[in-house]
Amino acid sequence: MKIPMLGFGLIALLALLPACQSGKQHPAVWQTGELESQSERILWQISAMALDKEGFPTGSGLDPTTLQAISGWRNDLSPFRGKGYREQAQVNFQPLGTGRWNVRVRVKREVNMDIVKPLDLQFAKWESAPDAVDRAQVLMQRIRSWLNPSPNFGDPAPLPGS
Repeated sequence: MKIPMLGFGLIALLALLPACQSGKQHPAVWQTGELESQSERILWQISAMALDKEGFPTGSGLDPTTLQAISGWRNDLSPFRGKGYREQAQVNFQPLGTGRWNVRVRVKREVNMDIVKPLDLQFAKWESAPDAVDRAQVLMQRIRSWLNPSPNFGDPAPLPGS
């Protein structure tokens, strides 16, 4: 079977199109957990402290009326295309009743695809990247640890010979 050159070139071009998508969105990956807090105010203060401790700027998204906190962007630039990134943390709360809360944490990540001046934020070309799951786990654990600073490990085992 003879394939005309134009037809073969068109088929090859169509085969490469999915690999060239620059606007690809990645699915959100949330870390969830049930936490206890004496009050909503303490939960908010600890969450804001955890975001600060992890290097996320406060931004304008701390909204206790919607029970959602969205940090500013934390930049980590690199002189190489696609190696520099920025991250934004999102924390959502849902009351479960009498001091129990469902907490969801996500760290959204974008990479800088600018090749000319990748260290200059003015020229950055941000593209969606997979969520930073490890950073979200650290943030969730920090909130969990600060809400319950003295965990109960149960009764200690008796010492040998006693």
